Amino acid sequence: MLNKRTLIVGAMAALMAAAAGAQDFKNPIRIVVPFAPGGATDALARLLGPRLSKELNQTVIVDNRPGASGLIGTAAVKAAPADGSTFLLALDHSVVVVPLITPTAGYDAVRDFVPVGQVARFQWTFAVPLTSPARTLPEFVELVRKDPQQGNYGVPLQGGVPDIIGAAITRKANVKMEAIAFGGSAQMMPQLIGGQLASGVTGEPEGVQMAQGGKVRILAISGGKRSSLLPDVPTFEELGFTGVNVNSFNAFFAPKGLSPALAQKFNAALRTVLKDAEVQARIKEMSLDLAPTDLPQSSAELAKSYAFWNDAAKLKK
Repeated sequence: MLNKRTLIVGAMAALMAAAAGAQDFKNPIRIVVPFAPGGATDALARLLGPRLSKELNQTVIVDNRPGASGLIGTAAVKAAPADGSTFLLALDHSVVVVPLITPTAGYDAVRDFVPVGQVARFQWTFAVPLTSPARTLPEFVELVRKDPQQGNYGVPLQGGVPDIIGAAITRKANVKMEAIAFGGSAQMMPQLIGGQLASGVTGEPEGVQMAQGGKVRILAISGGKRSSLLPDVPTFEELGFTGVNVNSFNAFFAPKGLSPALAQKFNAALRTVLKDAEVQARIKEMSLDLAPTDLPQSSAELAKSYAFWNDAAKLKK
């Protein structure tokens, strides 16, 4: 017959085992990418996935859920169990901007997600096909002034930086810019390269790749300073087009309710992966600026982004 001491020790051991088990990730772990395969975010997920799998000792799969500027995939992660089985790798745009400009989005950046680690930052490029006679942004403005149809520009998503780029050109030059939204850069770039679009906005990774391949001409870039990858391309601010002094970031998020222990474990694994020399080299090749964060920094980045875009959304109303 078991004595009281044996029963207590056994119960404590069971509780400790249950607590330890509660801190384990569900297998497999899904990394949801809310964009189609082929873009920079998808490439990041496929670079980091196998290495996170090794660090976490779990199977990691990439699950593309494209559509509606990232809304579909982001909403799917919001609805997923907060048990460590599902993470989102997305732009701040999908998580922050989309619900601010789409009342029916069904999620809120701060209320519904836990930021678990930033990966990289990037700027946005404004480009024209090589067949365009415009070699500078002022020359492009004159084209639009003569032919308003030239003001229809392609964007890989709705709202956010692409939207304020069009607004900045409209405001400064008094010409009409109308965004044509695609389901990601992978769908938009062929139209821009082929000349079906007079101009287009895309993230720095895709823009640099196309420009270096001699397929497009970049006229301006977002942010407060020129990109080291495009030293000859002026910023919008330099050219007098204000309001585009902003960058974007790629980061991981989890559904609200993820335990602090699992959030910390994922963040630690991510930061370890981002210290790998090969990973850093590949991210640089993608024309991204490596920008890892711990959990407090991740929350601060989300809060900063939310404040900026919440104010921007109010200005448009």
